[in-house]
Amino acid sequence: MLFVQLRRHLSLLIRLVGVLLAIAVGAGVFLWYFGLPLEAGYAATKAPVLRERPIPIRDSSVTQSPGRKLAFCGCEYAIPWSDLDETKTKVGVNSTVLYFDSGLVTLLKCQPPREFVEGVLSSIKVSPENFRRAFGDSVLQSDYALTSLMLGTTPDEINFRTPHRYQASKMAMLVLKAMATPRADSGMFSIHTEQFDGFQYQDPQRMPDWVLLDLFASDRGLEFQFFLNYHGASPHVSQADINRVVRTVHKISPYSPLKNTSLKQSH
Repeated sequence: MLFVQLRRHLSLLIRLVGVLLAIAVGAGVFLWYFGLPLEAGYAATKAPVLRERPIPIRDSSVTQSPGRKLAFCGCEYAIPWSDLDETKTKVGVNSTVLYFDSGLVTLLKCQPPREFVEGVLSSIKVSPENFRRAFGDSVLQSDYALTSLMLGTTPDEINFRTPHRYQASKMAMLVLKAMATPRADSGMFSIHTEQFDGFQYQDPQRMPDWVLLDLFASDRGLEFQFFLNYHGASPHVSQADINRVVRTVHKISPYSPLKNTSLKQSH
């Protein structure tokens, strides 16, 4: 009798183990195929910018007011505002801060080529060879190439139809996008000029606190930050004003982050 009961318990135990193994295998298969897609979808609910891609700027108009010409980082460009307070201008090692009577504050940054690429490789502690193997050779050639790939990656690319060997690399790029993308809740836009390619974060028509431009060339990078609500001031800055800066910026000398900003009256 005891032997029969033991056999019965052993049979139940074997069936239970079989069920648990089947559940474990099923869960493993599910996580293998659907784990990263589910994680990517969840991440997008916490950071909506992950679903956004840069789009062309809709407003192509350019402000035609006299303004002024400025030189910075071996480049010259025009601003449409004539109320620059030169007494408050602050020049750093590779940055300049401009103050205007309207309350507008503009921060300019000069960056060496591939600064973002080198920063990413250093922070995630991965070799360039492994990075190239995952994302291709071109992505490490310039900050623009890496930024373009990063901003163009969305959770929709990580789904059950995506081969698993590509899911992990796309997820890594999505994580980088969540960490490195400036605030862009009112829009993210692509920029192309004769000498620079880049991105604009925020739409000035939506009255954000600031608008940021990242412009990339093969030998340097330029960053413009327009603070539109500095110390409570709300100066009117339009897309046409920002287009004036973008359309006029051009190189006048080799990359030179240490050269002081010069202020010249526009003709």
